Amino acid sequence: MKITQPRLANTLHENTDIQTALEKNDEDLTEYSFKSLRIEGLRKNNLSVQSCVFTNCSFGTCSIRKSQFSDVVFKNCDLSNVDLTGCGFHRVEFTGCKLMGANMADGIFNHITFEECRGEYMNLSMSKMRYIQFTRSNLQGAGIEGCQLMNVSFDACNLMEAEFYRTPLKGIDLSNSEISGIRITNLTNNELRGSSVSSLQAQELVRMLGVEVKG
Repeated sequence: MKITQPRLANTLHENTDIQTALEKNDEDLTEYSFKSLRIEGLRKNNLSVQSCVFTNCSFGTCSIRKSQFSDVVFKNCDLSNVDLTGCGFHRVEFTGCKLMGANMADGIFNHITFEECRGEYMNLSMSKMRYIQFTRSNLQGAGIEGCQLMNVSFDACNLMEAEFYRTPLKGIDLSNSEISGIRITNLTNNELRGSSVSSLQAQELVRMLGVEVKG
């Protein structure tokens, strides 16, 4: 699976406070590089963020709903508990980011990578996800309910107690991820039909049916 990388401008505006940039550009952010910023209490809807890089930035008590992020890189950023409901993400990279409790429900995700991220209890429910790569990321207890997944990969991820209710996993390889306590409607439903698991994971899933595996 080939993920299209963000298409960044050759030159980005630097050393700018995000509030100043928003005021200057009618609340649109295009071609900026933000570094080591503490962004506190930002509450904006319908933002357009294009060709931007955020490095070592933290977002405290922020709400950025129904916004569009295109060709954006988040590196070592803290977006924990940020409200990103209803946002569109296109060609976006999250590397080494904290996303614990982030609300990204009802989103549209196209060509996205999450690499070595902490996303415990993040909410991705009711989202449409195409060409997504999760790599070595902690998604324990994450809400991935009612999602449409197409070309989505989980590589060496922690999916313990993640909620996949009403999310078909056909064609998805879970064999090298931790899926203990994974939450699905039930094993007789269709969530896991067509997915790939390891032999040890299969035994774990059989136990969910109340069957004792001997030998």
